[in-house]
This record gives sequence, structure tokens and C-alpha cells, in this order.
Amino acid sequence: MSLLEKLYNINVGYIIIAGIVLTALLFRFLLQYAEEGNLVLVILLGLAIAFVATLITRVIKNQRYLKQLE
Repeated sequence: MSLLEKLYNINVGYIIIAGIVLTALLFRFLLQYAEEGNLVLVILLGLAIAFVATLITRVIKNQRYLKQLE
């Protein structure tokens, strides 16, 4: 079973809470590196935040789709 298939079986509330915590942590690091003036890490952390948001949206969408098929 792949990682995405495992995520599809987890309760949506847990996924959202984990996503909020992970995004807040990444955003904190982003602000920290922005104060230091490290442009490369700021860009990479921005991409990581976008990836987490996309992953959460994809998992929630697919869970709803799978529930409709049942």
C-alpha cells in the first residue's frame, strides 16, 4: 500500500490538524530565514508550504470521491 493510499484511510480531521501544524512550523522557519536574508531557503520553504497544502487538498478530495463511490 502506497503512502497516498494510507492517507486516504485516515480521518480527515487528523490530516487537517497535521497539515496545520506542519504548515505553521514551515512558516515559522520561513520567517526566521527571511529575517536572516537567506533567499534560497525562503523560496524552498515557500515551495514546501505549497506542496503540503496541495497534498492535503488532494487527499481530502480523493477521500470524498471514494466515499461517493461506496
